[in-house]
Amino acid sequence: MNTSEFKKLIRKHYSPKIRELGWKGSGFHYRKVEDNHVVKIFGIQGSWYGGSICCETAIHFDFIPDLSGKLYNKTTYASCLIRERLSPKGVGDYHWDLKENEEENIKSINEIWETFSNQGQKFYNDFENFPEPFLSIQPNDFNQRYWFGFGKKKRVKILNKYHIFNEIHFIWLLKEINLFFGNISKAREFSELGIEIVNEDAIKQRQRVRGTFDQSYFDSNIEMFKI
Repeated sequence: MNTSEFKKLIRKHYSPKIRELGWKGSGFHYRKVEDNHVVKIFGIQGSWYGGSICCETAIHFDFIPDLSGKLYNKTTYASCLIRERLSPKGVGDYHWDLKENEEENIKSINEIWETFSNQGQKFYNDFENFPEPFLSIQPNDFNQRYWFGFGKKKRVKILNKYHIFNEIHFIWLLKEINLFFGNISKAREFSELGIEIVNEDAIKQRQRVRGTFDQSYFDSNIEMFKI
């Protein structure tokens, strides 16, 4: 069975269950907007190599566009900064194999639902108290280093467990959250920090490349930090 055929089974055996919980969507993309401005995202994607699918839990917010510039009611996991791969054990890059037998694939869908109901909800529950833990993150947290200040910078993690690999957009997100909740002074600190890091990256990039340097990329990053 290919991914398109599996999607038809998802519509029949998964979509009705998640919609009963107030989620909207169909096929491989679903979202649910909560009263605290958190937008819960769930998605399914086929493997690049074929023969299997994996699932993504993610969150976004209803007051800012996603990484692709889309509003929250159009966003998918692929454009979310905060996302986590769904796994029965709660960790790891887990895939469900596509089977030739329809009943075996329905069994996999039931396993996905069970995992979503358990491990997926644990992920979403971590953000029930929004705007925490985001308001507790400080600009100086991004200057912490290993080895008593002489080593590599520590990566700031949400709740000490969720890695955000795009630091520039993470700082932008913190700027936007603080701005939305009226913490103007702190938002400006994140704005200044973001511009500083963008400029540092531009200097390093100029030193690495030969020939034409794309200044427009860095200009657009600076623009998003303006208040």
